[in-house]
Amino acid sequence: MFLIPAVLVLLPFLLEAMVTIGFTRPTVRRHWLFYVLTPVVSVLVYLSWAALLGHPYIALGFWFLVYGGFTIVSNVKNKVLGEPLNAPDLETVRHLFIYPEFYVAYVGGGRLMLVVATFLIGLAAGLVFETSFASQQSLLPAPVAWVLGLMVWILFLWFLAHATASFLTQDSARKLGMQFDTNTDTARFGLFPLMPLYAVLLMDKAENPALQQQRPALKAPEVKPDLIAIQAESYFDIDRLYRKLDGHHNHVWQPLATLRDKGVAAGTLEVPAWGASTMQSEFAFLSGTRNEDLGIDCINPYQRAAHSGLETLATRLKAQGYRTLCIHPAKKEFFRRNTVIPKLGFDDFIGLEAFEDAERFGLYVSDKALGDVIEQTIADHKAKSDQPLFVFVISIESHGPWQPGRLEGWIDEAEAQAADPTKDRSFALYRQHMDHLLELFDRLGPAAKDTLDRPRAMAFYGDHLPAFHELFSANGIDGKAVDYLLWSSEAPLKGEDGKRVENLGDDMLKAAGFREAPSSGE
Repeated sequence: MFLIPAVLVLLPFLLEAMVTIGFTRPTVRRHWLFYVLTPVVSVLVYLSWAALLGHPYIALGFWFLVYGGFTIVSNVKNKVLGEPLNAPDLETVRHLFIYPEFYVAYVGGGRLMLVVATFLIGLAAGLVFETSFASQQSLLPAPVAWVLGLMVWILFLWFLAHATASFLTQDSARKLGMQFDTNTDTARFGLFPLMPLYAVLLMDKAENPALQQQRPALKAPEVKPDLIAIQAESYFDIDRLYRKLDGHHNHVWQPLATLRDKGVAAGTLEVPAWGASTMQSEFAFLSGTRNEDLGIDCINPYQRAAHSGLETLATRLKAQGYRTLCIHPAKKEFFRRNTVIPKLGFDDFIGLEAFEDAERFGLYVSDKALGDVIEQTIADHKAKSDQPLFVFVISIESHGPWQPGRLEGWIDEAEAQAADPTKDRSFALYRQHMDHLLELFDRLGPAAKDTLDRPRAMAFYGDHLPAFHELFSANGIDGKAVDYLLWSSEAPLKGEDGKRVENLGDDMLKAAGFREAPSSGE
């Protein structure tokens, strides 16, 4: 009789103690809400399963599935990316059906199969061996009683969520000590209480001032240049790692050194993401908005913030007469880019449909094939129009994980490993993709300079560091900084470290000869 209440009240605290938070756990104390919400959320989860499944003990089994499964998956995510699960992650469950390889390799196919099998076996066992709640009353037929009970419960949850949202806003959450940093907030409020708290905060309709800011109009140079920005998957200057290894302190990554000799500016770049969460860096670059100014939307700006009709790099250039294109050799539905990219000001979005027969290098479309499509797209446009172009490119060849066997059939992996200063097979495979990214930049930039019919400027940056935490940590690389490149066909540029991704678009415009137009009255 007391088994279910005891489990629901006590076990969540034990599971919370098993949750890992960050590569280094934040040193903060639990908030008093943790002790209140931990059992309350547990009971609500159980009652939701009970209302849906109609059986007390099978509902408890599914409660175990949720709490145990979330604890395991959260710890796997934390091990790879240094942060636990959060409510916005649940929206990305749909991505399992779009690009399962991005996730299954980390979680494990066997684990997923076990969860599915447990789900099905438990459901069948409950239906066969356990008496339902609806069957224990005589006023209504059991199916009718079950449907009515479920409808009442769903209505109750709807009212509860909206009632909570009426007073739990982002402003009030900040007063409670919430920082919208997943690690810090999980350490304070707990993994399971934070899930509904974040979910309710996503219902906050208050306008974010950071998304309403209007930048001064641009004043273009006499001849408007074509602009190309490349978000390079997991790019960083690998010499930052190699030069920390014994015997390699003077290592030179020759492709990057050659680009510098050609007048390409290079340096470190601060981005909000680490190991994943590409949309954070992508949105910051295009919107010019600091990720930390987005409140709850900092976790996934493409879930809400990108739909607000804000000013972006693309909209500013459209106002200058540019045609704006986005090219990404992947499925447009990922991160809901099929909806988001047009709202960010792009006239056209070219996705995987343009790469059906394209060359692969490993799992994904090669950067060489990406370069072919970029060049063909530019040529097709110029055959019909003299309108300047802004092309935003999102590469994918180098997307992780970089497991052994990934490049079999393309290179000798053992030879690549032996030649790599790290002697790490996965990093050696990753390095092949980094060489290809720089080849892509050179091809579209310095190497194409003498064939251009109008000036061109380029920006190139990593969306986040690759998920090599153990390798990086062992060699003293910390933080989130990636690297960037800037180039102009008109003059050599000088790089500097410590730039921020939300300012890089302006840096590209400056390199291209744009400046802000004076305000009226000046």
